Amino acid sequence: MTHTGTRWQTLPALLLLPIAAVTGASEYSLEYSVEARYEYDDNVRLRADNEIDVSAGRLILPATLTRRTERLDASLMGELSFSEFNEQGYNSDDQNLQGVATYQLERGLVEGNAGYKRTSTLDSEFTDTGRIGLFATRKEIASAGASGHHMITERNGFSAGFDYSQVDYDSPEYQNYDYVSGYAGWLHQWSERTQLLVQGYGYRYQNDVREKVESDGLGGQLGFKSDFSEQLSASLLAGWVATDTTYSSRLPATPDDDSDGNLLVDGSLTYKQERYRIKATLRSGSTPSGNGFVRITDQLDLSYRYQWSDRTRLSLVLIAGQSSALDNDIDNDRDYARLRTRVDYQFSRQWYIAGTYTYSYQKRERESGTADSNAVYLSLIFQPEKSVWSR
Repeated sequence: MTHTGTRWQTLPALLLLPIAAVTGASEYSLEYSVEARYEYDDNVRLRADNEIDVSAGRLILPATLTRRTERLDASLMGELSFSEFNEQGYNSDDQNLQGVATYQLERGLVEGNAGYKRTSTLDSEFTDTGRIGLFATRKEIASAGASGHHMITERNGFSAGFDYSQVDYDSPEYQNYDYVSGYAGWLHQWSERTQLLVQGYGYRYQNDVREKVESDGLGGQLGFKSDFSEQLSASLLAGWVATDTTYSSRLPATPDDDSDGNLLVDGSLTYKQERYRIKATLRSGSTPSGNGFVRITDQLDLSYRYQWSDRTRLSLVLIAGQSSALDNDIDNDRDYARLRTRVDYQFSRQWYIAGTYTYSYQKRERESGTADSNAVYLSLIFQPEKSVWSR
């Protein structure tokens, strides 16, 4: 493993700052649960050949501590996960710690986040590399970001933000990388419910191996955010980014440095009623990858949640996308889709059972045939009522 541990060893303390720093009357809350889960997957590697079916037991322990004041809303979310598979190479003990804070200004808003996630490629690669292998590879993600806006006049203001992530794999089959992106621009309050936005956008990608690949992108977007009603909201940002990529001379058969441009789209549509909620998001643009280069991804996400009764909840999630290398000289095209359905039933005040079925599909341009898998999860969940106190 690389330098993640030393660089981010003070991250838990930083995540706690929003919880403790702001003075004034505060409301605190604590939520936690314990989930014991059985898992079965008939093609865990999602390969067209050499399929491997696995079964496992998993213990999941999430908890969330929240603090709210008149201006501050801060949360610290942690999760421990322990899994044991019949194929021991997929066993993994995972941790996730994420902090999020929002602070309301007189004429604006500031948001910040930081996190550290220690997971494995078994759970993380479906929308990135699509590669799992004969065992689960350790993956660590350290991230931080901030965004905000300030209204200079009643209707006009500026906004800015950035996100940084450092990703490390414990295997040469994947490539570590650093990725930073940011934006800055102007916003206009067109009506009580609608904002218009124009912003510049940029990013930098660098793989963290001896054979360097560096990509720098610069572009712009324009769009809107609107709450059409209490039930319906939408947002859309669209634009273009131009990217220059340089390759280290240490690479075998070094590719020529490359310049490319691609469309940027980020849109969402949400509709909600008392018992159900539907959300669709569409994203198209350049994204970092553990393959060692920037990829272009077009992805549609659909989610549906329905409160069938006081005790029963249904949910459905669909992810469908295609990705390819930004550099057209790299052959890495891939189509993928995943459909997940889940039913939760509360059989007592603090106890739930849940059943999940997941169908996954992928097709690689460089491989013959298509791959699919069927997975089933059965869960028993203990979730006490939220604890709330003030001071």
